[in-house]
Amino acid sequence: MAQIRISIVTETYVPDVNGVANSLRQLLSALNPAQFCIQIIRTAPRSDWLPETEEVWCRGLTIPMYPDLQLGLPARRRVARAWQSFQPDLVYIATEGPLGNSALRQARKQGIPVISAFHTNFHRYSSYYGLGWIKTLTLAWLRRFHNRTAATLVPAGEIANALSSEGFRNVSVLPHGVDCQLFHPRRRSSALRQQWQVGSEPVLLYVGRIAAEKNIPLAISSWQALRAKGSNARLVMVGDGPMRAELEREYPQIIFAGVQTGETLARYFASADAFIFPSQTETFGLVTLEAMASGLPVVAFNMAAAQMHVQPGVNGELAADDTDEAFIAATSRLIDGDLHAMGIAARLQAECASWQSVAEHFTALALRHASSGVPNKAEQIQTMV
Repeated sequence: MAQIRISIVTETYVPDVNGVANSLRQLLSALNPAQFCIQIIRTAPRSDWLPETEEVWCRGLTIPMYPDLQLGLPARRRVARAWQSFQPDLVYIATEGPLGNSALRQARKQGIPVISAFHTNFHRYSSYYGLGWIKTLTLAWLRRFHNRTAATLVPAGEIANALSSEGFRNVSVLPHGVDCQLFHPRRRSSALRQQWQVGSEPVLLYVGRIAAEKNIPLAISSWQALRAKGSNARLVMVGDGPMRAELEREYPQIIFAGVQTGETLARYFASADAFIFPSQTETFGLVTLEAMASGLPVVAFNMAAAQMHVQPGVNGELAADDTDEAFIAATSRLIDGDLHAMGIAARLQAECASWQSVAEHFTALALRHASSGVPNKAEQIQTMV
């Protein structure tokens, strides 16, 4: 039986620690190897990494204000050589940087079908760094990039509607999933809570970049509002970023745990009591599902993953609008509720979002778009689904 040969092009992949890299690896791991032969074209990893499939490494530059990420440099010749031997039936461009643009141009030249992903709201990020004036230019560039592909995959219907209203064509929803075996309430650790020096008091957890676009000051303000009302809630922040050092100096009562991964990260999730996520720049926010799978109720704005999975008063709370005041009020409602019961409901909700179901959805999309370039092979593979 023939396989679809799919080339994945991305500026970030494991061992990078971010939502795009992690979700892409989960998706590829869940694909049926009998149906797909996978090649990954990526920026060269900057720490030890043993590839799990064929990888072609390209040069990259550190992104200003994001030292843990790289921007892939143009590599059209490198891409062409890689495809000369691999002969892809379909190209999936996961990031829209110079490396992705090189791949798009080469694929169009060779007549290879291309689908793309929209993972990060770069045009929204700009306003958090005093660069709001480039928002229109960035959005125009992203629209031109994605409209030259056969389909743009986004993780939530809200994002699909927003992009469609901005002139993006052929937008399809491919939701993210969660590893419910790794992220599980059974990983709760009394030793870790002792390390935090907490007993029965509730622990609010944030996981993500400690950066302006994540709206970190609002997480701190919400925690402070609880303390002002007499709550003994603690705040633990997992992650790193440009704001961390200053915030550690300013708020010694907050536990800054740095970057955590794998089973250690899963223990941090499960050992807290609620998850606080004030970001308004997410296209999805995978950490929301990871928290829910770990048995944590979530407080967030009514968007992205939270809009899809959080039921107010059942497994978390949503801000009534996009103001700081509404988010602080939602945090207060969460802490005043039954955290244990909401945590159980959160876990049940997360169990409905498996990576296997996401992989099946991706397979259907890949079959449809690869068929435009390889009709005979697609017809053969269709019989396997």
